[in-house]
Amino acid sequence: MNEVNQLVVVLTRITYDSEGKAIQHKRRFSNLKPATTEEQIKTFSTIIERLTGESFDKVEAIRTQSIV
Repeated sequence: MNEVNQLVVVLTRITYDSEGKAIQHKRRFSNLKPATTEEQIKTFSTIIERLTGESFDKVEAIRTQSIV
């Protein structure tokens, strides 16, 4: 199995303007511990929600791994 070199977490929330158009607001966190579990990422997003007062609609984990 290939080793994960990098982890980036993207937290997205969607709001709607006065015309009803959807607007995405994203927070991106990079250089996180590559061995982080999905449960730890969920906990991290909950902490960020509490700190910012925002509620996120989507939590993405982007993992980069070396193939060779």
